[in-house]
Amino acid sequence: MHKWGPRRAAAAALILALAPVRAEADPPPPGTGHHELVDADAYPWSAVGKLFNSIGGACTAAAIAPDRVLTAAHCLYAFRTHRFLQPDSIHFLLGYARGDYRIHARVSGFAIGPGYDPADEARTASSDWAVLMLAEPLPAALRPIALAKTVPPAGTAIEIGGFAQDRAYLMTADRHCRLLGPAAAGGVLAHDCLIAHGDSGAPLLATGADGAVEAFAVTVGFWKVDGRQVSIAAPVTAAILTTAAAAPARR
Repeated sequence: MHKWGPRRAAAAALILALAPVRAEADPPPPGTGHHELVDADAYPWSAVGKLFNSIGGACTAAAIAPDRVLTAAHCLYAFRTHRFLQPDSIHFLLGYARGDYRIHARVSGFAIGPGYDPADEARTASSDWAVLMLAEPLPAALRPIALAKTVPPAGTAIEIGGFAQDRAYLMTADRHCRLLGPAAAGGVLAHDCLIAHGDSGAPLLATGADGAVEAFAVTVGFWKVDGRQVSIAAPVTAAILTTAAAAPARR
């Protein structure tokens, strides 16, 4: 999860000031809000898991197919050594709570968003996504989260669940937020879900008219603009599975 520094925040303020669409979230019902505990065994949260790596980092990720997992690309990068991690050092845990888990999946390879550059995150944040290939398919009973064909319009009610660092051993969610819309530059999406370190890689979820839950973006960080947190996500739709398949997989 990235909180951009002052120089990047200044750029973000300009981008957001030019954004064509804004929306305000309805006040959450009493007793609810960000970091509301959710059941890691209940769909769609059952498809959202904790991602560990060999250098002690932890992010959030989601199963989008029996053998595919979606997360943020920066979760797979070691900024101290300036290298991407080896796939076999990455572990995906489903049903994670207080150190226990239902499923442990190993990663055999991954493809990152075309153009993503860890050295220039502000400019390439819209490509800060990765699709992990699992060494073995997840159990047949596990229901993946489908990817939307298109990004929903600004003002759409959305949800996000992950493993924020203040409660890193339990899944929490903000279930009462909205998509603000695309920034005027950079290709990222702004939303008002409250996120924290550890939520990186968490999918943004929207419920369609047919009642189906779909993912349409992946959490990559937040900007501080005039003292206010603006959460940022990289758009991801069903087409990325083709894009990821075409990209060279890191093994």
